Amino acid sequence: MATEPQSSTAVTPEKSSGNNTKSKLDVLYPLGLVGGVMALVGAALVDGTSPLSFLNLAALVIVVGGACSATIVQHPLHVVKRAMVMLLWAVKPPHYDPATFIQEILELSHKARRNGILSLEPIIDDFEDPFMRKGLQMAVDRMDTRVILSTMRLRLHTQTEINSMAAGLFEAAGGYAPTFGIMGAVTGLIEVMHHLSHPSQLGTGIAAAFVSTVYGLVLANVFCIPTANRLRAVIAEQVIARNVFLDGLLGIVRGTNSTELQDMLESYYLSDKKKEELPETTTEQVQDAI
Repeated sequence: MATEPQSSTAVTPEKSSGNNTKSKLDVLYPLGLVGGVMALVGAALVDGTSPLSFLNLAALVIVVGGACSATIVQHPLHVVKRAMVMLLWAVKPPHYDPATFIQEILELSHKARRNGILSLEPIIDDFEDPFMRKGLQMAVDRMDTRVILSTMRLRLHTQTEINSMAAGLFEAAGGYAPTFGIMGAVTGLIEVMHHLSHPSQLGTGIAAAFVSTVYGLVLANVFCIPTANRLRAVIAEQVIARNVFLDGLLGIVRGTNSTELQDMLESYYLSDKKKEELPETTTEQVQDAI
């Protein structure tokens, strides 16, 4: 079951017959981070350079501290908080299984058509996602479909904008990191200039000065920018899932034919393969589609 930083698009398995989304550990993200660092270390070993030469606390402080400071200055507090919480998505992104997700919406439709829309009220709290709970509550309260659509679209747009700004925070940090790397190099070179009378120390000093440049480039291109793009991909998947739910909810309220509703919802998930079959329908579902 996926839990997003403030919400998740899921029905709790213990309370529902299905499980439309799960938070799964995505090993590609940590592997990518480790791989980027190991590539640098491996290149150093190939050239006969000690990896310990890349260790420089002063360079780390100026690059990480400077990039974080500039990023915080650029973004309001609520976006910074959101970004820190959303960072969990990079490691454990919510995953939506289209077939199961659509099937659960169809089951809600069958239940509403058999027993009335009020029959969905007891399961509202089973949804962990406030977006879904709100939409379902509005449907149970028999609000006009235009009101439901406008309200939920506005909520979806607002939350997506906030999430996108939070993802953009990492991209902004990726832009600042190389700049502070250069600043660290310049600062180091200034210190080197103070020791021109000791030529034997110049090589070591210059090498240490340029370590900050390496830190800035690695921080930007291995962590910050890839993380921002990864979060945007997760946000896009969430938007699709919420649109699927919203259209399904409107279909439930309007009493849309199950076959028509299924075809519409499946259109959100295009595949190069042959159309995936949803789980076999029950007798009630077949009768409902006729």
